[in-house]
Amino acid sequence: MIAPKEFGGTLRDDRHAGLGAIWVVYSDGKPQVPDVQDFTEPIDVVYTWVDAADADWQTSYRRYKELVPANGAHESSRDLARYTSRDELKYSLRSLEMNLPWVRNIFLVTAGQVPEWLRQDNSKIKLVDHRDIFDNSEDCLPTFNSHAIETQISKIEGLSEHFLYVNDDIFFGRPLSQNTFFTASGDVKYALANKHYSEASNPRLAVNQAAQRNADLIFDKYGRTTALKFRHVAHPQRLLIHDKIREYFPSAVNATARHKFRHVDDISVPSSLAHYIAAAEGLGVPAEIDYAYVDLGGDHLALNLYRLLVGSGKQMFCLNEVATVSEKELRGRMAKRVLNSLFPYKSSFEN
Repeated sequence: MIAPKEFGGTLRDDRHAGLGAIWVVYSDGKPQVPDVQDFTEPIDVVYTWVDAADADWQTSYRRYKELVPANGAHESSRDLARYTSRDELKYSLRSLEMNLPWVRNIFLVTAGQVPEWLRQDNSKIKLVDHRDIFDNSEDCLPTFNSHAIETQISKIEGLSEHFLYVNDDIFFGRPLSQNTFFTASGDVKYALANKHYSEASNPRLAVNQAAQRNADLIFDKYGRTTALKFRHVAHPQRLLIHDKIREYFPSAVNATARHKFRHVDDISVPSSLAHYIAAAEGLGVPAEIDYAYVDLGGDHLALNLYRLLVGSGKQMFCLNEVATVSEKELRGRMAKRVLNSLFPYKSSFEN
């Protein structure tokens, strides 16, 4: 990084700053003095991940899929395409290490699984088994429901008060500061989408059903409505807010934790409900994010992937696959080539 002009340097390119103050490093070796607008507390990251290629996991998945009724959820909620891995986690971690070097610890929450490429001797990344965070593991596990797992992530031992929840299909396209995610006083900065969940083309998708359930809880608690959904980005969180959710909505939290597959009565905690609580209680503010969402099963995939390769790079982008599509293998190879072009160098988390 480069010192400011008054110290004999030049200002860093604005696109390398977050939503707050520009980072500086002084050439005389003195410690950096934070700006009053900087957030300076520790920030951890939580990922959830599954190895869907594991034979034991697949056997368990098929067994419970037969045993547990669908309960009206959209068929995509049980589509194995949702679990397909193209090494997204590996590339997401590469992007994180390149662009968020200030992250303290990374917690990887799995069903006792370990990525084959992961360096377990890297003390910065810590594996967390589902059994370590579920209150009633005998009733709740195994689970194939990300909503269920998300209700429990705040119970990770040693997790910082301020943390980011990141799906493995989220990538960081350029350097970001802590101020991208939190205000100087520690309030969360959430990224609003431009549509209401009721405007979704398929309201039966799990994400839209959970949005409706979240809205019902907010209305019952605060007598207020919710206008917009949230972008599929890295979600800033506070343990304080998760504690409030468990206090205010214990029945909804416990029911979601017990649903082995996505369910019509699920709530979505870190990606939605936590942000609504933050807004209602003065603990969060909306923020603009330079972001791209690419559906691997959508139209114009090649063009949308190409756009990720040109320009200054998005702050964050998502490569998501809602359901199985034709040309699945070809589309997957295209996506992986783009990821390898953007993040070609191994992170310290890889063997």
